[in-house]
Amino acid sequence: MRTLAVLMFIASAAGTAIWLARRPTVADGRVVAADLLAQLREHGVTAMACDPAIPIGRQGAVFGCTATLASGELQQIEYAMDRAGSITARVAAAGPGGHRIPASADPWAN
Repeated sequence: MRTLAVLMFIASAAGTAIWLARRPTVADGRVVAADLLAQLREHGVTAMACDPAIPIGRQGAVFGCTATLASGELQQIEYAMDRAGSITARVAAAGPGGHRIPASADPWAN
C-alpha cells in the first residue's frame, strides 16, 4: 500500500510539472518598458509603455510598445523576442513627420 501511495505521488508531481512547463510565462509590461527605456534613452526616447501582460511561450514573444520621443512624437514599435531572449524591433507606425529612432551600432540596443 505504501508503494502505491509513493507511485501516485510521483505521478501527480510529474503531471503537475508537465502542466506548468507547458504554460507560458507572463512578463509585466512595465518592467519590460523600463528595461527598453534604459537602452533607448540615448536615442531620444523619454518614455516607453508596453503591453500590460506579455505572454512568453516556448517560441518566444511578440509584443507592442509606444515610445515617446524627446520631440513629443509617439512611435509604435513591435518587438519580437526569440527563444534565446534576443529582441528585435520593427517600427509599426511613426508619428507626424515620420521621425524614427535611429539604429545604433550595438545590436543589443536595437
